[in-house]
Amino acid sequence: MHDFFSFVLIAVSGVLGGSLGFRYRLPAGAMLGALLAVVILHTFLPNLPSINPPARIWLQIVVGAALGSRANPESLRRLRQALPATGLMIGGTLLGVAIGTFVISSALRPGTGEAILSGTPGGMPEMVLLASALGLDANTVLGIQLIRVTLSLFILVPLARLVVARADRGAP
Repeated sequence: MHDFFSFVLIAVSGVLGGSLGFRYRLPAGAMLGALLAVVILHTFLPNLPSINPPARIWLQIVVGAALGSRANPESLRRLRQALPATGLMIGGTLLGVAIGTFVISSALRPGTGEAILSGTPGGMPEMVLLASALGLDANTVLGIQLIRVTLSLFILVPLARLVVARADRGAP
């Protein structure tokens, strides 16, 4: 029963936070608002258990299906055209992860595994789940990833809007 109560409390906090984030047009507001609301909830109720593993698996399935449903033949064709640029971007990302791993491990002294997963861009949920599955400190990975994602959203969304607006005006 305690797990059910925890799940409901976390779900309600997530829905409220997600609704506020969406309403106030935060970058990726529904996700960011839900995430921040649940982090705040766990700050005030530190003994509140997290959502149990079977429920997390089902939630991952739902997110995976929602993301996969966006694919279409045109997006797959465009992906083939972008492969050279994607390879270059991945190489730069790996170099950035190597540098970030060194900086994070020097500054905070987590284990190397936590530093690698903390600095890896991309899916925060996947990095936290991977840390947990490997027996690493998932809370360290979550904290650093949360900072990375939040700052990225607040920097990249306005930057993307600026670039799109300039492109729409035909500016170089």
